[in-house]
Amino acid sequence: MKKIVGDLLKNKNIDYSLQEYYGRFMEINNKYAMIRLAMNYYTYYVVTSEDGGMIAPGYKEFVDKINDSIEKYMCDAGDLSEEISELEEIRSRIIGKVRDITCFVDRYNIYEHALNRVEYRFKDESYPSGYSDENYTRQVMQFILEDEDNMMINSKIKDVIGQLPVRLTKNKFFEMLSNGMSIYNGGTREGLNDFLYMIRTCSMLDSTDTMETNYPHLLEAFEQLKDMKFKDMSEADYNEMKDKMSDITTYIDDEMDSCMMIQEILNDLLLVLYTDSYKKSDNIVIACDEIVKDTNLLFMDKFSPKSLEEIEDMFVMLEGEQEKLYPMLSSFDITDQIKDSYSEKINELGLNEQYDIVFKLPKLNSDSMFVEMDRSEDTAVVDDTYLEEQKENMVSAYRTLFAENDKMITRAVMSAVLSELPIFFNNISELQDYIYNTLSICTDKAEKLACIEIINGIMAE
Repeated sequence: MKKIVGDLLKNKNIDYSLQEYYGRFMEINNKYAMIRLAMNYYTYYVVTSEDGGMIAPGYKEFVDKINDSIEKYMCDAGDLSEEISELEEIRSRIIGKVRDITCFVDRYNIYEHALNRVEYRFKDESYPSGYSDENYTRQVMQFILEDEDNMMINSKIKDVIGQLPVRLTKNKFFEMLSNGMSIYNGGTREGLNDFLYMIRTCSMLDSTDTMETNYPHLLEAFEQLKDMKFKDMSEADYNEMKDKMSDITTYIDDEMDSCMMIQEILNDLLLVLYTDSYKKSDNIVIACDEIVKDTNLLFMDKFSPKSLEEIEDMFVMLEGEQEKLYPMLSSFDITDQIKDSYSEKINELGLNEQYDIVFKLPKLNSDSMFVEMDRSEDTAVVDDTYLEEQKENMVSAYRTLFAENDKMITRAVMSAVLSELPIFFNNISELQDYIYNTLSICTDKAEKLACIEIINGIMAE
């Protein structure tokens, strides 16, 4: 396989290498996916068993379909193309649920930011001993510049900027946003669109068509929070909002856990089904088959020849196998290069069907378990007209957002956006002045104490 990969990267023996690559790449993926499916499927059964066999509300339909598909696969039910289509559809639905939840997470982060700035109103706290804005600015600058790596320095700048008090006029904010967007002029629309998506999500501008129907109680909770007046907030109001936020985060965490566990199994199962024709039944794969089959019997409330403990004992055989396969999987994954260089040759050789599958495998194996399988990129170039249109859209969206929300929420949104903008300082002196000025003009002691505490936490990590 190393020679095949090397030849393809060097543009040698193309016909032979393309005909050999896909089968061997699928074989490695199949084995790796079988191990992951055995582990994740068994773990999910144990988790649901500990919860009295209860599957989270709204997910039973998905789990039933997964169990049914695994049962058919283990019983050699023949053509599973229909099963694959249904599993792909479930995967897309879970991605939709995650998009919904993410929109509420974005809102939560903004409200948490604002609520943190109020907390010290109800605490008898003072500035740290010997505190001055000038000394603290020097301390923060020392933290930022102690690294030599520019990427690390930029990351620290963004972290700090996102927590400093914000006292920008709206026009100044729009100017900074516009300057940040201008960097993408002449690049691809995909790059600008990705940046705008990041900006929209961090400032709770992003929404979905299904978030209201899928999570009406979350929408209602945030509508109630929207009416909160932070300037007039009493300690009782603060505690009530804090409790409500705690309930929201508990629910969101539970939903994301369910999505992640089921999506992991779905990704593994789809990998197994896509690559089944290239499965090599060695001792490891046979053991995985047995674990998955016996776990499936338990899920389906059918007689299983093994207890849960006996199934668990079989994992001893799999120890270290994932670690052996992963480096191979990574080093042999040249699918992007193949797609870029050999799409026409793949078509000539009649290998489109095989490579359509090959190109899906890395996505299902990636750390981004909710990645879309067929996302197309907009490679058109950003020109002045398109850029100005996007700027106008963003400014209009923010004007509406700011008009509908409390001033503390507006400041929280600005903080979040500033932390995502390309670094807007020309030199170290400008950065230092910005940090000092934002601290010195903040007359809200509670807000300033909260910012100091959070930035101290960042510096202590």
